[in-house]
Amino acid sequence: MAPARAAAPGHRGLAADRQIRRAAGAMTGPAAPMPSAPLPTVPAATEVRHASRPRILFLHLTGQGQFQFLGKWLAEQGWDVTFAHGGVDSIEDADGCRIRRFRLRDTAIPRGDYRHILDHAAQNCRGATELMSRMRHAEGYVPDIVMAHVGWGVGLGVKLVWPDCRYIAYHEWYYTDRNWDKGRAERPVEVMDQVADRMRNLPIAAEFDLADAHWCPTRFQASRFPPALRDRMTVLADGVDCALHRPDPDARIDFDWVGIPRGQPILTYATRGMEPLRGFPQFLRAIERLQRERQDFHTVILANDAVSYGSRLPAGDSWWLRMMDQLDLDHRRLHVNAMRPRAEYATVLQASTAHVYFTEPFVTSWSLSEALAMGCLVVGSNTAPVHEMIADMENGLIVDMDDADEVAETLAWAIDTPDQAQALRRAARDRILAEQDARHVFPAKEALLRSMLAVPPH
Repeated sequence: MAPARAAAPGHRGLAADRQIRRAAGAMTGPAAPMPSAPLPTVPAATEVRHASRPRILFLHLTGQGQFQFLGKWLAEQGWDVTFAHGGVDSIEDADGCRIRRFRLRDTAIPRGDYRHILDHAAQNCRGATELMSRMRHAEGYVPDIVMAHVGWGVGLGVKLVWPDCRYIAYHEWYYTDRNWDKGRAERPVEVMDQVADRMRNLPIAAEFDLADAHWCPTRFQASRFPPALRDRMTVLADGVDCALHRPDPDARIDFDWVGIPRGQPILTYATRGMEPLRGFPQFLRAIERLQRERQDFHTVILANDAVSYGSRLPAGDSWWLRMMDQLDLDHRRLHVNAMRPRAEYATVLQASTAHVYFTEPFVTSWSLSEALAMGCLVVGSNTAPVHEMIADMENGLIVDMDDADEVAETLAWAIDTPDQAQALRRAARDRILAEQDARHVFPAKEALLRSMLAVPPH
């Protein structure tokens, strides 16, 4: 059982306040929107066209994406694995997998026009389908299974080229007015933004006429889909490499761009972009508040100075620049860099006293699962995607990310009571091991893939 949180010296009665809020239901997540579908039993006799070595093709717009580690693992199990994408990276065939690239064409319709979204999907479909057609007719390549990251159009031509393959649509999101809090100053929403959301859903909805199966990585993400579509989905975690992402009590932040003496408290924040959707402005406001009160901690931020999700800012503008204009931060104790190589990123999180993960209701970042697997004390936002992975004061801490005082006080508690936080750290890793460890998730997915090969295609 997690310990009750004591009030940090110099702060108001934090534990008592939170107990009252929990009793009122303010700190608990909503009921799980849908259960994960049970994995079917693998038939005793499985008919596979490439019986000795089943063949799978992963389709993605820009790279290997969510399929990278599953594909590598399947190759290690003897599968014939190919990735096809339209990215520009220089990675060639590796880890026993082939990599093919298709041509991405620009749309002539301006980005501000909602029709851009549909034409973009059509151009992506064209590029991917041209490659698939060459693979079939010029190379004789016929996959048993194709799995595509949907929403961008790359999988819409799969069944035209290989009508007998088993096609899995991997879904991340369905755009609705419930996606995130509307009306924030940082995220103004106009009616044409809502029209654009409807357009984004069209290529996603089209997948339900084509695919034999539909996978989604979290219950929250699946809950965004209309019931008629959601009922056809299977919720399967992406899987976390818990052997790589593990606690390291000896981790130390000592790189060429930052060095922090051992024993000093470290607060960390890591996300793809510095943006409101991931609570970046709110995080910095809380750090400013905490820096005014105490001088004994450092903050390390790993994030690109760009917007990955949401409305882009004018050229030369960024949320980092905006927050620097608004806040008075001590940069001697604030260390900022773009996302680092995986080993360096892991060391930063392993060395953290508390790791902050904020998000509006949106797709959950891989970094949340990875931080929990590394036994970080995660301070997360009081939003549905975080509640799916963190229970307040059981395997992490939940805060109102818009309340800078509450966030600062919670971080102060983490700094002042490291012994009490240890139980939360252990519980964080234990839950990831039980629910998302790739050593269990990947074999379950392989069993599901093999079972599909015994069923006639859609």
